[in-house]
Amino acid sequence: MIIRESRRFRDLRERIAASPEAILVLVVLVIFMDMMIYGLLIPVFPEYAPRLGVDESILGIIFGVYAAMLFLFSVPMGLLSDRVGRRPLIVAGMILLALATALFGFSTTVTRLFVARTVQGISAAATWSAGLALLADTTDPSRLGERMGISLSAVGLGTVLGPVVGGLLFEYLGYTATFLVPAVVVATVGLLVLAIPVRSCRREESQERAGMLPRRCLLPLAACAATTVGVSGTYGVLDPYLPVYLHAMFSASPTTIGLVFAVLAIAAAIAQPMVGRIYDRHGGSRYLIGGGLLLSGAAIFAAMHAPTLPLVTAAIVALGVTLSSALVPVMPIMASIYRDQGSQGVAYGMYNTFFSIGLSTGPFAGAALLGRYPLATIFLLQAGVLGIIGVLEYLLIGKLGWR
Repeated sequence: MIIRESRRFRDLRERIAASPEAILVLVVLVIFMDMMIYGLLIPVFPEYAPRLGVDESILGIIFGVYAAMLFLFSVPMGLLSDRVGRRPLIVAGMILLALATALFGFSTTVTRLFVARTVQGISAAATWSAGLALLADTTDPSRLGERMGISLSAVGLGTVLGPVVGGLLFEYLGYTATFLVPAVVVATVGLLVLAIPVRSCRREESQERAGMLPRRCLLPLAACAATTVGVSGTYGVLDPYLPVYLHAMFSASPTTIGLVFAVLAIAAAIAQPMVGRIYDRHGGSRYLIGGGLLLSGAAIFAAMHAPTLPLVTAAIVALGVTLSSALVPVMPIMASIYRDQGSQGVAYGMYNTFFSIGLSTGPFAGAALLGRYPLATIFLLQAGVLGIIGVLEYLLIGKLGWR
């Protein structure tokens, strides 16, 4: 009887491991947990300053460590996943995320907080690079756009639910439990990935080592980099400065501001699988990427000239759709650039690196300009940058002949 049950369990594990749909669910779950923990900190953030007795600007720097670690470790983690396989990196990333989350709950000094944020960034580099590479390994290229869009939807869902979960846990269970409960959930997800014998790419020692910058694909890679940095840089400007603008112009409350950002995340989460499906079936990267960036600039322009908060929110909804239109096709294109080298880990390590550059550059660029220009002008400058990148991408993609 025991042998029969054991055999059934092994058969179930094998069926899950062989199922692209099951792999998609695992990757989505991993990405969702990472972003939920990221958002979990938002409602608890005001507690750090009085708790640690430091200025909030110091905490802002510490929290920026996440993007820095993502930048530094994404490519090395991608390379490592090409060598040892995807599952070990995903499991390690989940365990690191669980440890970082628990450490946040016991952070009574700036040093501990810094260490927790550092470990969290490293874990994100591991799980994102290996998880997206696993998805590319196990998905038919003709459906990769849609599945990458679905995985990105987990980002929006985690971003929306993270602050809600964090606020509820903090209110009803207290500071430490706000982090310990999610840490246990994250560790459980890591063990779930460990229990499933995922079949993924592992490069043999005899194969040629994958190059981070394929010589024949430098121009396509530059096009992907410009798009990803443009989109993530926009989020990097929106996250810190849009709340300030909404409060100054419309006296928006924290709850109202949170709803605006929730609407942005939901619009992106809905649009991303749809854009991926369109790309898989019809191509059109020239119009999706170039047009998406150009229309994103137009959406920001409209938001800055909208006379009422509902109209600003409508423009923000459009922005979530257009940014998704530009970003989603980049992911299957990155896979195609590195597929011949068997180095999908490097592909998504590079993607994460590009994304982290924009995400960290946006706030610093805004801070540098804020002393000279009004906040609305900074957003209009960002709109102009997106418009210029969009036109250049439209022309470049036409020259490259992408589908």
